[in-house]
Amino acid sequence: MNDNMPVCMCKIPPKLQKNQMYEAIAAYVRNIPVEQRTADDIYEKRLAICSECEALVGGLTCKYCGCFVLARARKDSQQCPMPGRNCWE
Repeated sequence: MNDNMPVCMCKIPPKLQKNQMYEAIAAYVRNIPVEQRTADDIYEKRLAICSECEALVGGLTCKYCGCFVLARARKDSQQCPMPGRNCWE
């Protein structure tokens, strides 16, 4: 992702916007209750699948649902949102 490309149109410098966004995503993932988290090995597998998917936008979000893949993949109850198939299965 280009450090000069803003996430939003606020007056925060683009690089700081990205740093804050990454920190917010990491905090969200850390705070998912243990009983709702997918196992680490499954999480890594899901992320590997997403990292190769043509629907991954900017290395962060899914074009089908708009979610942050780091968060969606960590929640046990979630599935791949690709229409017509679940790539995580």
